[in-house]
Amino acid sequence: MKKLLFSLLLATPLGLWAQQSIPLNDLSAFDQPSKNWTIEQAVFAKYTDTLFQVSPGSGVLVNTLRGGKYHRTDDLKSKMQHGDIRLLVDFMLPRGMNSGIYLQGRYEVQLYDSWGKKTVKYDDCGGIYERWDDARGKGKEGYEGYAPRQNASKAPGLWQTLEIDFQAPRFDANGKKIANAIFKKVILNGLVVQENIEVSGMTRGAIFDKEAPFGPILIQGDHGPVAFRNLRFETYEKPTASLGEVSYDYYTGKFTDPIVPTTKPVSSGKLPALTYRVIPVNNDYLIHYKAELTIPEDDNYEFQTYWTGSGELKIDGKVLNQGAHWFNEMVPASTFLKAGKHQLEIIHIKDFPWGPKALGLNVKRIGSRLVSLHERTSLLDPDAVGLIEVKANAEPVLQRSFAFHQGKKKTHVIHVGDPAGLHYSYDLKQGAILQVWRGKFLDATQMWDNRGEPQTSEPLGLTVVQDGKFPLALAHQAQADSTDLVYKGYRLEAGRPVFMYEWTAAKLRVEDRIQPSGNGLKRTLTLVGASPQKTDVEAVLATGHHLSILQNGLASQPGNFIEWKGATAELLKIASGAQQIRVPFSGAQFTYDLIW
Repeated sequence: MKKLLFSLLLATPLGLWAQQSIPLNDLSAFDQPSKNWTIEQAVFAKYTDTLFQVSPGSGVLVNTLRGGKYHRTDDLKSKMQHGDIRLLVDFMLPRGMNSGIYLQGRYEVQLYDSWGKKTVKYDDCGGIYERWDDARGKGKEGYEGYAPRQNASKAPGLWQTLEIDFQAPRFDANGKKIANAIFKKVILNGLVVQENIEVSGMTRGAIFDKEAPFGPILIQGDHGPVAFRNLRFETYEKPTASLGEVSYDYYTGKFTDPIVPTTKPVSSGKLPALTYRVIPVNNDYLIHYKAELTIPEDDNYEFQTYWTGSGELKIDGKVLNQGAHWFNEMVPASTFLKAGKHQLEIIHIKDFPWGPKALGLNVKRIGSRLVSLHERTSLLDPDAVGLIEVKANAEPVLQRSFAFHQGKKKTHVIHVGDPAGLHYSYDLKQGAILQVWRGKFLDATQMWDNRGEPQTSEPLGLTVVQDGKFPLALAHQAQADSTDLVYKGYRLEAGRPVFMYEWTAAKLRVEDRIQPSGNGLKRTLTLVGASPQKTDVEAVLATGHHLSILQNGLASQPGNFIEWKGATAELLKIASGAQQIRVPFSGAQFTYDLIW
């Protein structure tokens, strides 16, 4: 039960956040942009290109060399000023290029083409750039740079995502700094690369000479081409709800529903915040909390409750949350509240002896950070669970498990790890690649911890999800699925599996080899028993949306490039607005590379 609830918690967004957007129909959101910055509809670059190709229109912010040589005046500054902020952006870099995003124009998160680097430093993508002081002496000027935890960079020419949760420095009424700026979290391509990094001052390249409560977003534009889209943010300047003194009445007995008894309470009292710590027993009790809730402005407020057992949250007599839950299961409910004073009540019962006591209440308003209304120790941290890691350091490793793919649990999955640091998950039932990744191999904790629920494992590196479909079809016919396939097992070649299938629709046997090759995986599909005259088989290189053939032999899908030699590909429209990239076989074998 605990394992399932914890998994649900991990899948639940931690509170509301409002994604305001910086419009990219023109450059009006920026302060005096240089001629090198333009608004385009799309940008394209092969992973070998050092420049972009652009398609005119709107929606993409691009820095190109249209204005001549790059200068510091090409840095782009937003008109919007921010303090605390959560920023989410997509970016693209050509090969070898360099940029950066400065929070408040003072603290830089580095953007750099770090693709394929084994060891990363503060000046690699996702790093927090160093500070600089000439007075420290030659060779010691740079200090306090923070490298990303791991290399989470995709290949140049691919769109990448960056999320930054930033807490601005704090100042007293006299303007004296009383707390440093903190990068609470930096997430690059879905991987946490920085967490709770406190910076004692401005990083090198800041456009101001001192720190302040507010400043603009600054995009570095003097180092080379870079493109951005989907610039979204939430700032946290709005005041939020607060809770006054808490009174409580405590009862003992076997309570099955959160209904306050008419009998006299065993004890009553006052508390500075919500806490379960006034409850002297582990079960068979009911406690009724009441407090005045102050709402600063008319708005929607989300209340997140946690308890072990059953409970009910009411505001002004209206029930918001209720039910039986485990302590690490967050239950949200939103309501519109007018500015002023309101009456908040929580009734909590626990009628079973197992499990810890716990009680928590958070409140979230769009435009303000999540605030806890309970005492810190009243809500337990989830049990610490050590990482159970499967490594592939010396030789290829094969690990069977369940795995989630596009929201569905796959039961016939094998994960293949390689010492080259390039790994993949494969659906044996479908003959399909589910995901590929670079870095460490596999987190098998959910397979073995406690009772092994939900029996899944997760990649430990930069992961790109694939379409999860069998890669062959007969010309002008639908792609094969599991009803056309009979799995015949696999054999090992140099420790790596060769998967074998009977493809009944084509009356052929198929062998599927996948192995590391440079900065990607090479896949070779072999038709066993095909005659030289058989020409009706096609390789289906990708199925999905936003597919593009960049040139003959190179295509892209969200997350990776696809490269092959020889035959000309066709981009087909299929059902539900999706697309397919197909290439006809010539002979009995076809090879292509996945590059990310």
